Amino acid sequence: MDRATDGRIRGRWRRPIPARTSEVLGILAHGEGERVAFREILLGLRHRAYGFTMLIFALPCVLPMPPGIPTICGTALLIIGFNLMAMRRRLWLPSAIADKSIARADLQRMADRVVPYMQRLERYCKPRLPIVTEALGKVLIGLVVAVLGFIMILPIPFIGNMPPGFAAAVIALGMTERDGLIVLIGLVVSVAAIAVASAATGAAILGIVHYFAGS
Repeated sequence: MDRATDGRIRGRWRRPIPARTSEVLGILAHGEGERVAFREILLGLRHRAYGFTMLIFALPCVLPMPPGIPTICGTALLIIGFNLMAMRRRLWLPSAIADKSIARADLQRMADRVVPYMQRLERYCKPRLPIVTEALGKVLIGLVVAVLGFIMILPIPFIGNMPPGFAAAVIALGMTERDGLIVLIGLVVSVAAIAVASAATGAAILGIVHYFAGS
């Protein structure tokens, strides 16, 4: 990306970053242009880059999605997790993902569905337990997010990738709001999501084994 493009993107974000994650999502969803690139999001979010980018890739998997979408989102979350474990100050995504764009209309539809729920949760969010969202806490978060991302890549039957997507979304919201308690809740939900995904995968494998054994 050249300097002129970088300057134009930064110019759009000279206004102060809104206080709430739902407000940031609303601005992105109802901004100018038919499409929005992930690189544009990264340049504007500053300290929210990790959490909000994680949220962008987790939210689509909270709802049933066609094949392919969970794989892309899971791969992105896996890379974000590695960034956190490496304790990188700035989030790095490969150009193959950073240069991708999504239709603003699709982002609007997603925002219209999830923002009301986010606003309800944000009433209870506040900066607390900084040890969870800073330094070594990010390493643990990165490990969990990487595992969730890997699970989302797998073709899990029945419930699909929704439990790990929901868990990643809760962690992401806690990170953007710098709320360690919400992150801890997300980590607990992650354990449940991993257990559910493992059970679903195990049931599918047993079903396949019994099918071929019976035939």
